[in-house]
Amino acid sequence: MQDPREQVKRIYTGLDRSQWFTAEQLEEIQNSELGRLVLHHYQTSPWFKQRLDQQNLTPIDISTVEGLKRLIPMTKRDIQDAGENFLSKNLPVQHRPTTEAKTSGRTGEPITVVKTRINQLIYWAMGLRDHEWHQRNFSLPLTSVRANSLEYIETDSWGGVVSMFFKTGPGQAIPLNWPIETQLELLEKFKPEALIVHAGVLAAYCTHWDRYGYNLKLKSIRNIGESVNDILRGEVLRITGCHLEDLYSSSEVGCISIECPHSHQHHVMSETLVVEVLDDNNMACQPGEIGRVVVTDLYNTASPLIRYDIGDLAQVGNPCGCGRHLPTLKRILGRRRGLFVRRDGTRFWPVAGQYSASRIVPIRQWQIIQHTLDDIEYKLVTDDPLTEEQHDQLLAVFKEKLQYPNIKIVEYRDSLPIDGKYEESICLVE
Repeated sequence: MQDPREQVKRIYTGLDRSQWFTAEQLEEIQNSELGRLVLHHYQTSPWFKQRLDQQNLTPIDISTVEGLKRLIPMTKRDIQDAGENFLSKNLPVQHRPTTEAKTSGRTGEPITVVKTRINQLIYWAMGLRDHEWHQRNFSLPLTSVRANSLEYIETDSWGGVVSMFFKTGPGQAIPLNWPIETQLELLEKFKPEALIVHAGVLAAYCTHWDRYGYNLKLKSIRNIGESVNDILRGEVLRITGCHLEDLYSSSEVGCISIECPHSHQHHVMSETLVVEVLDDNNMACQPGEIGRVVVTDLYNTASPLIRYDIGDLAQVGNPCGCGRHLPTLKRILGRRRGLFVRRDGTRFWPVAGQYSASRIVPIRQWQIIQHTLDDIEYKLVTDDPLTEEQHDQLLAVFKEKLQYPNIKIVEYRDSLPIDGKYEESICLVE
């Protein structure tokens, strides 16, 4: 078997060139890989063959990006129902061994997807691309606060793909579910200059730093695992002087997009994925429009993730001025359950008046929950209790923006009681 380090280096070198390809060249790459992938899964995955047969499609019909639009997107429930028939029964030797990737289950539909050795190599190469785009200094001490950190660790290197190629500074890993106060104490002792953290945890850090003082000298902060709102971006920049860097990935398909340091939009990783943003009629959304993220993994020969509705929403971006022709996403909005619903059944992403509200009182963190068709709960973290006048002013703003009659404001001082990953809006209406 080939040395994985050399393979990652070769993939990364190719990505370094292809980021400057034209849109036509990128689609040519996608068509080339798509034709091979579709035929492979049609011949080796009983579920995928049945799916095409039921839709009166052949592998040739969907072997191009344009032809792929004829295939009805699959959902998490489809994967659950398929069971073992979902997987390829004949995996190429060079794609072995395989690993399992489990979703967090935040949508209520947890699934397990099998990924290949090639998927892992691509994931590492994309990690190098992310570091290169943001020109990170590997000699800095790094703290990582992740869900997969099960115990506290200090090491003499960053670990992961970076340490495969570079000498790095020391590393610190803190479990995500540890108390915020404990995490902050450990940060103060270790004094990282680079930080990888979930947005919900970072919001709690900002509340603490704003109240008690910011004593670190962070030069790089990267969000993982959660959507980022503009209020948090502004707070991070004001307090730390750092632009919050973002990367959009999933356990099923790996790196989906990386934030561009030029425009702060996200560039889609089109060399390895076909990423579509679709409306409710499965038509492509235009720049500025919000839709469902549907992904095709061009290199997963174990699981046919072909037109897979990942359960997220995103807003399509505009062409970027950085010179890269990789498609753009303006924002990743999170899960579809963040869409609110009106009495006529229409759904929409709630623009909830956070910016107007922040002019009335400093808001450290917020979350809105639709409990019924008419009842909205607006959770706010503020430094001090709201005065009666502030409460009434905020209520007027929220009612005007959301157009719902019953809105209840619930106050918190330090941080929101988040169970799992942070979501800025949640709809509980079926």
